Amino acid sequence: MKYYTPSYLVLLYLIFSILFLTSCSKDTDLLSDLVLLDPEPDPIENPDTNGTDGNEEEDDETTEPPTNGDVANLLLNGTFQNSDEWELINGSTASGGTLTMVANGSIGSDFPNWSAQYPNISPQSLYQTRRYRLTFTARQVSGNDVLQVGQRFVRVFEEQITSDFNTYSFEFNGDGNPAGNDLVFGGRGVGDVFEIQNAILEDVGARVLEGDERQSDEQPPQITFYTDFETDQWGDNGVPEPAGNFWEVDHGLPRTTDHPDSPLKAGRNGTGRALWLGAYNGDPTRNEVGKDNALSFTEHWVGVSIYVENELDRSRIMIQNRLIANGSSKTVNTISLRQGDPGELYFSIPTDVNSVDTRPTNGAGSNTESVFFNYNPGEWIDIVLHYKGAFGANYQGPDTSELARNLGFDPRSDGFIEIWVNGEKLVDHVGTTAYRYAREGQEISGIITPKIGPYWSGSNSPRGDVYYDNYRLWVGPDGTYQDVDPSN
Repeated sequence: MKYYTPSYLVLLYLIFSILFLTSCSKDTDLLSDLVLLDPEPDPIENPDTNGTDGNEEEDDETTEPPTNGDVANLLLNGTFQNSDEWELINGSTASGGTLTMVANGSIGSDFPNWSAQYPNISPQSLYQTRRYRLTFTARQVSGNDVLQVGQRFVRVFEEQITSDFNTYSFEFNGDGNPAGNDLVFGGRGVGDVFEIQNAILEDVGARVLEGDERQSDEQPPQITFYTDFETDQWGDNGVPEPAGNFWEVDHGLPRTTDHPDSPLKAGRNGTGRALWLGAYNGDPTRNEVGKDNALSFTEHWVGVSIYVENELDRSRIMIQNRLIANGSSKTVNTISLRQGDPGELYFSIPTDVNSVDTRPTNGAGSNTESVFFNYNPGEWIDIVLHYKGAFGANYQGPDTSELARNLGFDPRSDGFIEIWVNGEKLVDHVGTTAYRYAREGQEISGIITPKIGPYWSGSNSPRGDVYYDNYRLWVGPDGTYQDVDPSN
């Protein structure tokens, strides 16, 4: 019997090791397979990413459908596996990954022309209204007219598409609408048929305002709207205002203190101009300006100076932050400033948790608390409002998850209202700050439209003249009284 010595064993081991490493060096995957016994970890996701690495180039020739990847898709059913989350009309269907859409004429004309609607596409949680990118794959099955995509009636895409599936991508400003912020598909040619797949809607940042470079995701919350009325920052009645710090005119063009008929000849600090709104226009209901969708339930500050030249009738409104419902404005205001008895004004605020689910009987002031203060006509009054919307922590009513999803926080939490007049704090309330329904039962959207100007309504004669100056909005946390102080 032969016995191998340890030296032979070592030599044999070295020979086999050399052969093994030589064979593996010719196939690196083999070596990897042997070494990487544990599975590779999943990549770490960046919650702030928009799904690109910043180096992507557009490729108009691609026919590959978009994929969600790490992108946060605002459309919960953009894959069209079924019709959930979508409202379909005109014979349109959604199943198995395809939206088959039957056109019925321009979507800018009327509701019945819409073929597919995704209601409330975006949270309007900040007035820095969001900018969106929509990407989808589509083809035209029949007909020869254009495919249309809109934000409600406003067309943001209108293009002749091919009979083969291609990918389309574009950006648009999410300006919203008092009646809703809906994504709509349709087509100009009646009866044309389109197929759409893999729709991805991304929030890509703050709304782009022409000539305004302050709007940026990197910017902290800030003064989002400011007018000192030194220039005409409004347009003719019924004509949309330009982007930026402009008002929509409601019932009659405004005047300013440089108008020859103005009793007051200067602005808040004795210089410049102030806005004059009043009975001079003879309108049967009001003389107002407003800023559609400028605020929401999210925390915000408002500052403004007012000067009452001629008093309104009792209970008539001078300032209102109008809470918008889906398809209705007949809601209870989040905050109103009204005329009381001579020499007296009061704030009307919704603070009763037991009224959250009650339909308002008289609109803006139903079931509100009144906070009175004295003033002298013919003197400037500085007003600062600090607000966050909520039904209140004690609210035990129906589920509010959809509203919460749109707004980005729980409306059952406590809201707050703080109000200062000439530096003195008159209101310091925590709890309920909004009610749920409009007069006909529509639910509120969380969107607030600020308005200034006397509103005497059709039941009263036109009466009252009020001046306004240094109007400021701050949206988001970290604001202070000093940020919006209208005395400065």
